[in-house]
Amino acid sequence: MKIVKWTLKILGIFVILLGILSLFLFTTVDRTPYKEMEYYSKTMNGLASVDATSLSSIGDTLKVGWAQESLISNKIGPLAGYGARQGALHEGVHDSIWSKSFVFDNSKRKYAYVSLDMLIVPMEVTKLLPQALDSLGFDIENVFLTATHSHCSIGGWGIGIAAELFSGTYDPEMVLFITKSIAKSIYKADQNKEISKIGYSKIQMANYVNNRLVGDQEGTIDPWFRFIKFTNKSNETALLTAFAAHATCLHHSFRQISGDYPGQLCRYLEMSGNVDFAAFSAGAVGSMAPLMPNLTGWPKVDTYSKKLSEEVSVVENFMPLHYDSIVGGLNINMYLREAQFRVSQNIRVRPWVFKKLFGDEPSKITSLKLGNILFVGTPCDFSGELVENLSKKAMDKGLHLIITSFNGGYAGYITKDKWYDRDSYETMTMNWFGPYNGAYFTEVIEKLIEAHAVDS
Repeated sequence: MKIVKWTLKILGIFVILLGILSLFLFTTVDRTPYKEMEYYSKTMNGLASVDATSLSSIGDTLKVGWAQESLISNKIGPLAGYGARQGALHEGVHDSIWSKSFVFDNSKRKYAYVSLDMLIVPMEVTKLLPQALDSLGFDIENVFLTATHSHCSIGGWGIGIAAELFSGTYDPEMVLFITKSIAKSIYKADQNKEISKIGYSKIQMANYVNNRLVGDQEGTIDPWFRFIKFTNKSNETALLTAFAAHATCLHHSFRQISGDYPGQLCRYLEMSGNVDFAAFSAGAVGSMAPLMPNLTGWPKVDTYSKKLSEEVSVVENFMPLHYDSIVGGLNINMYLREAQFRVSQNIRVRPWVFKKLFGDEPSKITSLKLGNILFVGTPCDFSGELVENLSKKAMDKGLHLIITSFNGGYAGYITKDKWYDRDSYETMTMNWFGPYNGAYFTEVIEKLIEAHAVDS
């Protein structure tokens, strides 16, 4: 009898301690409407206080330069992209990866556009960039950052449990190497700039992307392949492209460095004979997957890239081009609610636990305007399901909108709000700051469109 009483007593103490620990580690999901939250007001105040002259400056005819710098280090480091790799080191280089930069200069303002053949633009890199840019005549405010989102690129660039899960053991030398590569590519692009014509086009490619979150019957896709063509005085041509399909043609079992389909697409475009330089940016990749049935591995990458390039080549050769003189941009804080990392539909870990796991880095919303073309950079996997209405709003304002992901911060997935309680990877595991972020981000981007449309 004493043993039973003692066992029950121990069990009771254990239950009490477990309850206390649960209260210490977990709390309920905050579903307060976002417009009632302080973070919303702070972001809106930031937008309202923007210096209008930075949004759009009219100067001399745009000079455009482009260049690339290798992202292949002499060190053997981990691959980034899939947690299932568990930080495994790469086993060689399958195909080259680059920091690709454009510089746009109208004599009054100068902006750089950088796309990395990497999973994201690492947050630790953005901390070092200001110093690296200073001697080049740039600062972080006039550099637009994005990435191709290859899941087979270099890692070692993230601090924290979650970052190391996806990118391997942190290596400060790798962060410095990436930062220097970006600076070198910007410097070379700046040195190479010439007066250039510019043109915009988009191609409907619904057959190459599908909704991986809820399927195409229940959900929607962003089917448009968007690109800008530049031709300079030396008769050289460059393409800056963006598409919503995730760069996940290669499986996590693939252990070599690769740019996945974006890298191969750029090579095919450059092999076409019409294009001297091609770069790719991840568009609104949230919920969007590459559609190429019955193929896996490199054959899938190669076939998919070739088909995309063939579609682009048909159009780009006949694009109307013009001279322009407008360039502008924005870089403001995108405030978020406290972390909502959930373990069930209505239970989340407390924000301090999230910070221990994922860090606590600021998020920004960025923009770059070239004539009537408007890039908006987001700090997340921004869902392709949110793009259609934003594109229509931009068109109504006389702007061509290109939304990109991974602008140097990372806030997880931003998905359509109706899917927030769906038990899936994007909406439960990776939707870190919801709910209502679909509506919140949409509203912020709409206000950016309105602000940039004033001089269009």
